[in-house]
Amino acid sequence: MNPGILNLHNHTPFSDGAYTIDEIVEAHLDLKEIKVAGVGISDHLFCTPTSREVTNEREYQRIFAAEARNYVAEVRAARERWGDKIRIYCGAEINWPKNKGMFKLIPDMLEGIDYVLFEYVDWAGLTQLANAARRFPCPIGLAHADVSREYPKTPHDQIVRTLANARIFYEISSKFMPLNDFDPWYSVLPQHRVQVAIGTDTHDDLHCLRDIQPMHEFAVRKGLGDKFVAPGPRARGSAATPTPAMSA
Repeated sequence: MNPGILNLHNHTPFSDGAYTIDEIVEAHLDLKEIKVAGVGISDHLFCTPTSREVTNEREYQRIFAAEARNYVAEVRAARERWGDKIRIYCGAEINWPKNKGMFKLIPDMLEGIDYVLFEYVDWAGLTQLANAARRFPCPIGLAHADVSREYPKTPHDQIVRTLANARIFYEISSKFMPLNDFDPWYSVLPQHRVQVAIGTDTHDDLHCLRDIQPMHEFAVRKGLGDKFVAPGPRARGSAATPTPAMSA
């Protein structure tokens, strides 16, 4: 199943974005050069407040479980408002360095979340994330990861096999525009069963939405056009396999 063109990386004032959900949706609908089928809201969740440090599991759960529920409710309300015009997905972006100490608590606080983007994941973190991927109730992916810079000592083939085996999708990010046709990562990636997503990482500048079309065209040109992830909760009993099943 092809979910259509989705932009899964947008922030709102719930975390560090400048535009409301409605403003972001309207901006996507106003795009003239491309029709976007769905918008993903992916605000930061489970970030330790700068004013204090969460030091134990009980405190972490007390602070962030309620935050996650409020966030899901807000996105679901927007989904109802815009349901006849565009699909809205409830995603989340999670900062790996800030949350790795309490990582085991996170999957149980994701009810209503359609997908998760992890940012700043080092190689040790990616290994840990891959080992725990089956516990997540929705697809998980790497946000704006420059694999050559972030994993300089790890062969691309090993990175992509780790993603494929754990069913972790990879975000094609506007942070790296213009995308390089000669980037060796995009020679290796299409050869494996790894799904991809498009993300503009929208914060305070809606001009980045212009990158959706060239990013989508780049993905298709690189043989990734049939590997776009479809966000949504995984069916019970099938946590190891995202929906839909990935193409070879």
